[in-house]
Amino acid sequence: MEAIRGYFLTNFFLICLAFGVIFMVTRSNRSRKSQIIMPILIVCSALLLSIAYAVEQYCLDKPDLVFVATFCFFFGFALRPLVLYFFMRLSVKNKLILRIALILIAVNAVVYSLTLFIDVPEISHLVYWYSVKDGMLEHNRGIPLYYFSYLVVGVMMVYFIIFSLKSLTGWHRYDALASLICVVFIGLAVLLETVLYEGTLLNTTVAIACLFYVVHLYQQAANRDGLTGLYDRKTYYADATHLGSRIVGVVMVDMNCLKYINDNQGHQQGDIAINTVAQVLLKAVDRRYMYVYRLGGDEFLITSTATKEGSVASVVVKIRELLSSTPYSASMGLAIRENPEQSVDELFTVAEKAMYVDKAKFYKESGIERRKGVPDE
Repeated sequence: MEAIRGYFLTNFFLICLAFGVIFMVTRSNRSRKSQIIMPILIVCSALLLSIAYAVEQYCLDKPDLVFVATFCFFFGFALRPLVLYFFMRLSVKNKLILRIALILIAVNAVVYSLTLFIDVPEISHLVYWYSVKDGMLEHNRGIPLYYFSYLVVGVMMVYFIIFSLKSLTGWHRYDALASLICVVFIGLAVLLETVLYEGTLLNTTVAIACLFYVVHLYQQAANRDGLTGLYDRKTYYADATHLGSRIVGVVMVDMNCLKYINDNQGHQQGDIAINTVAQVLLKAVDRRYMYVYRLGGDEFLITSTATKEGSVASVVVKIRELLSSTPYSASMGLAIRENPEQSVDELFTVAEKAMYVDKAKFYKESGIERRKGVPDE
């Protein structure tokens, strides 16, 4: 009982964090499946790591429990890279990189199992082993494989940092920044554990990083449109203020005949139409420097910070090409910054006027009555 009491007192903060994260993600009705499962796996792994470390410490004055102590150490070092992999699954979409990470994790588990399952000193002493001294278990670090887990975690972290730095501009810039902060947290914890040989730092740090990332996901969800996943109107206003003079081009997009779809096919089909157009816009833009917003209803806006001449205009052409393979169409207006003094609001106004001209042209050439969505008789 004293050992259990000591565990709860030592890890009370970690336990609270873990249950807080689980409560938050299971109550979410807007998160993707991976954004629910992975945080739960992360905090549960942190709890398991803390339990394994506590049991290992409990066994130190009980030489007859040497196998249990050895297993707990193996479990902890086998699980550490897996925790980082769960973090990678939250933001990394490259399947090849994820497969390579899993291979590294499997090799890591095999390395640390040498001591657990092979009772040959020449092999097990390459990693770690326990010896009995004055009635106590003494942990011994093998050379050169004791730090193999740190090497695996280091390789995964290097990729994670490179991935985050490359993504600090564009559509996923906030996700990349949040991932980078989490990796810094975990990296510092691993470094301190290595130097101080303190086995509880990483567990709590992992839970804190996970909570930070979950809060970030909720914050990002609050900035996005629930139907399409695009940035919403209030985010556009914030970005227009933040980016300011960096915005060199604006494209206003307004769907055609949405009222007809809603009135004759139902609002569910109207939502499908809106979401289809939204995905077309995402596919058409260069996400490194172009941002797509749903302003409301069937109105969308694209802003660009690209300075290459013609890059914004080419997006309009690409959108029309992609829409031609769908049952839907849209009217568009383009505005390019002509002088440094031109504000974002002025660009918006120019693009909006051009869009209305394009819409009038569409209805005139198609013979469709604008408010009914059917050809004039």
